[in-house]
Amino acid sequence: MQTEWAEQLHHIKTTRRDLGALAKDQQVVGEKPKGQKSFKWTLHKNVSLDLVLSPTESMTLLAMLQHSERFGFKLVTEQLVKLRDYALGVITRNSEQDLIAQGRITSGTRFMTLLPGLYDPAHLDTIQKALLSGESLSMVYKPRDADEAECTYVLKPLALSFQDSNIYLSAYVESEEWPSGEPLEPGASRGKYSSNGPGKTCVLMLHRVVSVHTVFLVIPEPENYRFDSFAVQKDLMTVHGKDAIDLVLRLEPNLLNRLIENRLSETQKIVATEMGAILKCSIQDTQGLRLFLMSNADEIEVLEPGYLREHIYKTLRKALKMYGELA
Repeated sequence: MQTEWAEQLHHIKTTRRDLGALAKDQQVVGEKPKGQKSFKWTLHKNVSLDLVLSPTESMTLLAMLQHSERFGFKLVTEQLVKLRDYALGVITRNSEQDLIAQGRITSGTRFMTLLPGLYDPAHLDTIQKALLSGESLSMVYKPRDADEAECTYVLKPLALSFQDSNIYLSAYVESEEWPSGEPLEPGASRGKYSSNGPGKTCVLMLHRVVSVHTVFLVIPEPENYRFDSFAVQKDLMTVHGKDAIDLVLRLEPNLLNRLIENRLSETQKIVATEMGAILKCSIQDTQGLRLFLMSNADEIEVLEPGYLREHIYKTLRKALKMYGELA
């Protein structure tokens, strides 16, 4: 009986200690109602979290938030500052060393990441709210490679993509107005990352938005819209073909080791031949694939398909021409 009482007392002291720590972090508030000896504990008015993270979950979350900042998610991280601070507090209270101050939880990449495009945070807030409420938007926008022209689009926001240091909006354009006030001639250049014309979906870059506000116009979503469809992804990711291609590569030893550990595709197979290691896989032909092949051009020979081999060859010839003869 005495042992059971001691254990119960220990649990009470532990609970009070934990509540005190939470109160110090402004996570909870302790109030003593009139006529009572015990405190009543409630969530702090500024705390809206109703979940509990373990120390290891908090470490994972912190690394994810740090990694997101590298790719232009800084605003999102600032929006989640309470959640980040909660995770920091859990880690600090449960680690024997100061892992945060010592920088022992971090993320990194050996690839070059460009600085994020500069955009107005208020524009993102307006677009996010419109996505939540199903509202339509009027947007003044500067297409790339269109002589700094400012176009006005009335559109339905459909999806946001945080990608390659920029934020992209997939949208359905109901109507558009170019500076001339006249519709573009068929086949005229619209610039890159701009409207594909009224009645079509497109992908826009947030840092090219001049202004945006909601409008009282009901624009229905296009029928059977899917963000992962070819129609959307070809604008977002620069996809060169709807169907996957049968890719065949000859690999030098260094890249062979890398691709054994980090596969290019789920369908990847590597076999040893007299001409070296041959990789075969089914993969979509995207800008990302071509950038990968070019960045490892001294370690890869594209064998098939023929058109992709020719593309890499011509690109390398162009690069060599730019450098000319070295002294």
